Amino acid sequence: MEYPVIGLLNLQGPNYMEELSPTRPMASEPFAGKFRLMDFALSSMVNAGVDTVGLLLPFHSRSVLDHVRSGKEWNLARKQRGLFYLPVDTESEVSAPQPGDIHMYYKNLRFVEVEQNRYLLLSGCDVVHNTDYDAVFHFHRAHNADITLVYKELTEDTAGEAWVVETGGSGRVHSLKRQVGAKAGEKLFLGAVLLNGDLFVTMVRQAYAQDPNQYLKDVLARNVKHLRIYGYEYKGYAKRILSLEDYFRASMDMLDINKWREVFRRDRKIYTKIKDEAPAKYMADAKVTNSLVANGCIIEGTVENSILFRKVRVGRNAVVRNSILMQNTVIGDEAQLDYVLCDKNRSIQPEARLAGTAEEPLTIVKHEVV
Repeated sequence: MEYPVIGLLNLQGPNYMEELSPTRPMASEPFAGKFRLMDFALSSMVNAGVDTVGLLLPFHSRSVLDHVRSGKEWNLARKQRGLFYLPVDTESEVSAPQPGDIHMYYKNLRFVEVEQNRYLLLSGCDVVHNTDYDAVFHFHRAHNADITLVYKELTEDTAGEAWVVETGGSGRVHSLKRQVGAKAGEKLFLGAVLLNGDLFVTMVRQAYAQDPNQYLKDVLARNVKHLRIYGYEYKGYAKRILSLEDYFRASMDMLDINKWREVFRRDRKIYTKIKDEAPAKYMADAKVTNSLVANGCIIEGTVENSILFRKVRVGRNAVVRNSILMQNTVIGDEAQLDYVLCDKNRSIQPEARLAGTAEEPLTIVKHEVV
C-alpha cells in the first residue's frame, strides 16, 4: 500500500462449528485440504503490504498459536513491527464473558495508538475470500471516506444473522442494518473495515463510555449519517461460515475449478503453515476423481468429489464420496462414506457404512473410532 496501514484481526466471537470441535475457535478451523479459515483474512492483509498485524486471540488459542507461530509464512517475523498477539488476560473474560466487542477493542487500543498516523484495517475470520485490500485502500482515498466497508452482492439467499449495506450511486452507505437472513441482490457486509486509526480510537473510547458491551457494527450503523461511510463491492468468491452446513458447502465449492481460482489466485496467494510431507501415494487399485488430496495421503480405494487433508488413508475397496476427511483419518477396508464430515485423528472400521445428506452431512468428531 502507498500509505501505512496496520491490521487488526479479530479471532474471537462465536464458534459456529461447535458440533465439530467445541474447543477449537473458528479462526483455526481447517479448510480446503491444508488451510485454516484465518489464512484468508491474514493473507489478504499481507498481500496488500500490511506489515503490522495484531491478532485478538480467543480463550482457546492453542491451535491458533500452533498454526501462526512467529508469522514467518506471512512474512511477519520481523524485528520492527510484524505480528502481535493480543491475548485474553483477565479472569472475568473467561469466567464471566460479556456480550459485545467494544470492551475488547478498548482494552487493546494501545496497539493502535502506538502506530500514529496509520490507517487501520479491521477484519474477522469467518469468511472465505481473497480481497484485494490495496484496491479497497485506493477506493477509500479516492472517495475521501472516513470509513470503508467491504460488501458482497449476493447471488443467492443466505440464512443466519446478516448485516446488510444499502448504498447510493456514489457508493456512500445510507444504512447498515442487522437482519435474519439476506436475499439475492442484497449487499452483505463481509466484516472488513478500513478507517483512520485515530478515528477508530475515538469511536471506541466514546462507545466504551456509553456501553462497553455493545458491538462495533452497532456503532458503525449509528454513525452512517454522521460520517462519510462508503461501501466497496468485492466481486470475487466469498462465503460466510455461520454453520456447519455453510462450512460444508463452502468446502465443496472448492471442487469447482472456477471458484477455486477466484480464491487461490496466483497474484494474491493464500499462505499457511508449511508442513513438509511426502506426496500423496496412489496404489494400483486407487480411483480418484474431482477431489482435493493433500500431501501424505495413501489411497487404495475410490475417492469421488471429496476433500482429503494431510495423512488420510483410504483402505482397499473403500469408497469415499462427497465427504471431507481431516488429517490423520483412517478409512478401513471396504468401508463406504457418503456426505460425511470427519474431524482429524479418526478411525473408521472396515466395512462401516456411513451416510448423511448434502443439507445435513454426517459429522464425526475427533479421537473416536466408528
